[in-house]
Amino acid sequence: MRTKVKKLTSVILALVMMLGILTIAPLTVSAATHGDFEYTLEDDYTCTITKYNGSAANVTIPSTIHDYKVCKIGAGAFYDCSSLEKIVIPDSVKEICWSPMYGCFQKCNNLKEIYIGSGFEKSLFDMYTLSGCNSLEKIVFSEDNNYYCSIDGVPFDKSKTSICRYPAGKKDKEYTIPDTVSELSMADEFFYNENLKTIVIPKSVKSIGEYTFGTVDSFPITIKGYKGTAAEEYAKENGFKFIEISDPTSVSLNKTSLTLDVGKSHTLTKTVSPSNAVTSYTWSSSNTSVATVDGNGKVTAKKAGTATITVKTSNGKTANCKVTVNLPAPQITGLANTTGGIKISWNKVDGAYGYRLYYKPASGGWKRFKDTTATSFTDSGVVPNKTETYTIRCIDKNSKTVSGFYSKGWSKKYTPVAPTITRLSNTSKGVSVTWNKIAGVYGYRVYQKTSTGWKRIKDTTATSYTDSAVSANQTKTYTIRCIDKNGKTVSGYNSKGWSKKYTAAPTISKLENTTGGIKLSWNKVTGVYGYRLYQKTSNGWKRIKDTTATSFTDSAVSANQTKTYTIRCIDKNGKTVSGYNSKGWSKKYTAATPKITKLTNRSKG
Repeated sequence: MRTKVKKLTSVILALVMMLGILTIAPLTVSAATHGDFEYTLEDDYTCTITKYNGSAANVTIPSTIHDYKVCKIGAGAFYDCSSLEKIVIPDSVKEICWSPMYGCFQKCNNLKEIYIGSGFEKSLFDMYTLSGCNSLEKIVFSEDNNYYCSIDGVPFDKSKTSICRYPAGKKDKEYTIPDTVSELSMADEFFYNENLKTIVIPKSVKSIGEYTFGTVDSFPITIKGYKGTAAEEYAKENGFKFIEISDPTSVSLNKTSLTLDVGKSHTLTKTVSPSNAVTSYTWSSSNTSVATVDGNGKVTAKKAGTATITVKTSNGKTANCKVTVNLPAPQITGLANTTGGIKISWNKVDGAYGYRLYYKPASGGWKRFKDTTATSFTDSGVVPNKTETYTIRCIDKNSKTVSGFYSKGWSKKYTPVAPTITRLSNTSKGVSVTWNKIAGVYGYRVYQKTSTGWKRIKDTTATSYTDSAVSANQTKTYTIRCIDKNGKTVSGYNSKGWSKKYTAAPTISKLENTTGGIKLSWNKVTGVYGYRLYQKTSNGWKRIKDTTATSFTDSAVSANQTKTYTIRCIDKNGKTVSGYNSKGWSKKYTAATPKITKLTNRSKG
């Protein structure tokens, strides 16, 4: 400790200790224990912590012991507790007792932080309680305490008109006293802090105690203050270096506008004029739900929207920064070639109503092409073997963009996927081949498998084709790929293909009454030799006729008789090569009225 201040403090301490020895009678109190704490019970059914016997670095004092409220910490309870680094004093504690013999935290030379709850009301800032706590960096009071408060770890009375004690271990080299403070006294004990080199004293300070800053020999600080104030007078009287400061004429920020994504932060930098002006600052946000700002100008984005951040000097000068908060830019997570085109997938962004997709045209820049509330979209406006580049941003329900976007975008070369044959069906005209439509292609090439490989059989812009070059019971295998308008293939194909055995059942298309009987007509079936007709009897279907024609007249009928027929295909050996309609087709025979075909005159007799 600095020489003259130590001498002064030692004299005062010796006098008080002597006085205490003369006036305080010895008192023996039996203490109970609770964990590492010793305590005594009081007449009002509270208890006092009298001693800590542990060795923890971080200690939280209990608020109750066996249902007794802990309201006091006794003098010397943590005396010479060198392991202690942080202590939390609960809301229940109202008083920290002191004596000239032992300060409560005296000689706790590693204590860095004290937190004090809302109930504390009797000062701990005498010269004994924290004597020797040279590592103490901050004393923090609960915001709900009615008697004390803290600013950046420095304790004040609740009105902030006086500093209670400047922490001896606080590392700042310069300290600006708030302009709410009206007086400084030796009790502030600035001289215990060996890091402090400069004190800035505002106009509000009207008086400064004689030994507030020790002596110029023991505490060679620089005092900054206003001309004609208590600061200048104190510096001159005590030999301290004095630097004159002035009120700010203006304040500015390094940014007048700022864009942040939700959850991101940025610290604004303030500058005052003139350069020798010294002031305290207050920071505020016009919309704390959108963006908050702390006492150092650090802006934190909360949700999409706008807010104005204002810094204000002690004499009312202000500067503003408009903050626009965006949602995080969506990220495209997948680009895939599909039958419909390039499928674009992206992550869901909390707070976004929807998304706006852009693609990059050949002319450059970005062109908007889709708004959606989904998290995927398939771009069908694609061209084979062309690379497309996309980006995306969030929008609100009014279609206003509320996020940034990735300026490089994400790229994908569109290679059409191989078409899939979705249906192979037997028809009277042959095997009908149907496939899915592929986005961006001009047409399709149909192949048939032969003994030597795939044979091209048809180019078409349609999505179906009927192969009439088939024979009954013949199995054909097909595959298909995409082509451009020049006939060049632009996709792969399924190398296994899809197979179908051709077996088409004929359909009786007409049943009519004629003078010769019931005439049956049916469709011609590609690739078959002939047809077999059947008539339904009480015992099932009875074969009545084999023919290579596509009609037959059943003359074995009677008037008003109903007959039911069906038909199937046969080969040249008379073997059936198709199925048949099991219900058949029915017709009631109604004989046509006979026609007189000739009238002649005959002689009488």
